[in-house]
Amino acid sequence: MASEGVVKDVGEIHARLLDHRPVVQGEIKCFIREFEGKRNHREEDRLEAVLGHTQQMGQTIPACTRLMEDNVTQVTANLSVATSMCEKISETEEKLAKADPLKDRRENRKQEWDAFMSDQFGRSAEVDREHEILCDKIREQHRLKEELLKEGKVSLP
Repeated sequence: MASEGVVKDVGEIHARLLDHRPVVQGEIKCFIREFEGKRNHREEDRLEAVLGHTQQMGQTIPACTRLMEDNVTQVTANLSVATSMCEKISETEEKLAKADPLKDRRENRKQEWDAFMSDQFGRSAEVDREHEILCDKIREQHRLKEELLKEGKVSLP
């Protein structure tokens, strides 16, 4: 008999320590009650809102497609005008690119002119130096003649 009591006590200890089924089942039931009580209405409200949005979209999408179909021709016309304008701009740029030989010729003429002007400045400076040398020679001759006149060796004509 004593052994039966011990086995019974060991069974109860085993059930309390290692068998968690009653506790887990209780937690599950509590969770289900809480979920159904608090969240159930929220989920229904959300589903009704989604349903309302889909019905509203069902009404607006056909209107949008009609508007799109009506305006597609206008948009394509605007695109063709824009395309033609872009082509004109590219043609103008090509013409300007072809006008570069004129620009090159102008630059060559400018370089030639600059070279010519620098040559002329060089010649002008050379003429100025020769002129200065001749002026110095004439001054020297004039000074010598004045000295000879002062000394009386040369007479005036």
